[in-house]
Amino acid sequence: MIEDGPEAAGELRVDGLSPFLNPECTYHAEPSEGSELEKAAYALNTKQKIVKLIGQWVALFGQILKDDPIAVDFLETLRKEVTGDSRLSSMLREQLRDRRRTRVLENGVESLTRFDWFSSCEEPVGKCLPIRSQDKVLYEIFRPDHTSVTLMLPVNASVQEVMSSLVNPGGDHVLVKMNSMGDRTQLKLDTTAVYTSLGLNERLFLCTASQVEQLTPLKEQQGPDQSTMDTLEQMCSKDIASQLTNYDWELFTAMHEVELVYYIFGRHKFPGATTANLERFVHRFNEVQYWVVTEVCLCTDLVKRAMLLKKFIKMAVVLKEQKNLNSFFAVMFGLSNSAVQRLNKTWERVPSKTKRVYCAYERLMDPSRNHRAYRLAVAKLSPPYIPFMPLLLKDMTFIHEGNKNYTDKLVNFEKMRLIAKTVKIVRGCRSTPYVPSSPQKGLADRMFLEAPSIRVSTYSEQSLPLRNPSNIRHYVQNFEVIDNQRKLTQLSRGMER
Repeated sequence: MIEDGPEAAGELRVDGLSPFLNPECTYHAEPSEGSELEKAAYALNTKQKIVKLIGQWVALFGQILKDDPIAVDFLETLRKEVTGDSRLSSMLREQLRDRRRTRVLENGVESLTRFDWFSSCEEPVGKCLPIRSQDKVLYEIFRPDHTSVTLMLPVNASVQEVMSSLVNPGGDHVLVKMNSMGDRTQLKLDTTAVYTSLGLNERLFLCTASQVEQLTPLKEQQGPDQSTMDTLEQMCSKDIASQLTNYDWELFTAMHEVELVYYIFGRHKFPGATTANLERFVHRFNEVQYWVVTEVCLCTDLVKRAMLLKKFIKMAVVLKEQKNLNSFFAVMFGLSNSAVQRLNKTWERVPSKTKRVYCAYERLMDPSRNHRAYRLAVAKLSPPYIPFMPLLLKDMTFIHEGNKNYTDKLVNFEKMRLIAKTVKIVRGCRSTPYVPSSPQKGLADRMFLEAPSIRVSTYSEQSLPLRNPSNIRHYVQNFEVIDNQRKLTQLSRGMER
């Protein structure tokens, strides 16, 4: 029921369910005929179905419900009702045995009296915690002269709330979003979640209506001027890929799958909902993609540039072995960017074995027949794995826009089932816990194994700190990228005409 109707699941009203557990309750679906024993059995069966449904609801929404005081009050009332009926408590004990911490009294008897619905709904393991709708985040607002002011506001704050914190109401000030190419978008007052709507290198500007056309991008929006090749060449490709995957898993597990529904149907239709974690994960895909292009286009040395291409291809191999398809495709999309593909002299210096691996992986990016190559590859994977999120969102958008929510004033449950099926893919990916570990020897080792003598001579004592996992983690979490395609193409042409 929850899976079949994502909209209904998001807006499920629970305050009317608790009375059904009352022994005095009259069921409209109660059979008109039958003995008292049969009627009692039917009533008990109905109550058990309700409790089972609520158990599934809590397991699905978890922390989202824990942050909702109405839901918490309802679940507390329901808990008291259930513990007062030994038949229901026995059923619930069996149903939730694997999903809760067992509470044991001093005499060794299992107790449901102190049962916590949310005992299994713990925070994701890792340093990257979920962003919740009531959380406050740092907003940095720039003026036309590039000076800035910082504010702590809710992540879902509207443009009106942001502006009210800065200027007196009734003026002619506007809030503008501008990217690195100087494209400006004036935000409407009722626009919400401004913080999560910012793309790569986008910034918020506060100005008067007459100053909008005079706004110019900040220098920091243009991206870096120098490649980090000197740092990259001292780091092992497998170590970088492993830290990319570890960080991606933190972002991926911080995102609740219901955010996909909010994102596709429109967050404004779900008061108090947030899609901040999903948008942060999608933002990461774009960041990794442009990191690859940026590093290649800023590396002016031909030999080092060829080494860099080989290094990125090796990272792609490791990412695929680690079943991190999101970053795998981000790296591959970066390598297939026109600014990188046109560097013929550089590609000529890449070893033929490495190029064959790259060409084989390029076939997975083939969009023909509805991305059949990718879907066949994913079908062979077992969890845990990170899916290619942009394609999942594309699938859901196609389902949503191609099917009406209602047919003849009735809910289009077929559409809801299709949406739920896609959402369940995300749940399935995370059905088995991810354990960070070094990738086993596989294609990466067979294709790119270096001789011990070379490895010893390559890394100096000064480079050892850079190979420390914490330093690599810091590097992969703080990419500086150029997202201006025109600038990337100019850099590429400047190196190879």
